[in-house]
Amino acid sequence: MKKLSIITAFMLISIAVSAQQESKPFKGYFVNDELEVYLRINLYDNMDIPEHELFGPLPGFLAKQHNGFYWLITDAKVKGIKATVAFINDYGSEDLTATFLMPNDSTLVLEQKEGSPIKVPKKGKWFKLPSKITFKRK
Repeated sequence: MKKLSIITAFMLISIAVSAQQESKPFKGYFVNDELEVYLRINLYDNMDIPEHELFGPLPGFLAKQHNGFYWLITDAKVKGIKATVAFINDYGSEDLTATFLMPNDSTLVLEQKEGSPIKVPKKGKWFKLPSKITFKRK
């Protein structure tokens, strides 16, 4: 009987933890392997950006795998399964607004709306990313 009580308690705790994570869909690590880019975001509580602490806590960033170049998220407004975000590159020379859409809990779609296109370094040149990118949660 004691084992059953302990197992039930652990199950209830795990359900409560997973329910809390689902209530914050715009938090986590998302990747697009084809374009070799990723998003690390927390649109609810700002976080420190690695090697960019000078900017202070921000809602997140988009980065290229195996590279230190970032597009920083400077502002975010969440409404249900959609969020509006503002990006700047880490030089501060380009900016844009975009939306994040969460069609399900493992997919995030970034769609650029206004401003500069997102460009990332690739083989010594600047590579322009598509205006609509689908990311998978990792």
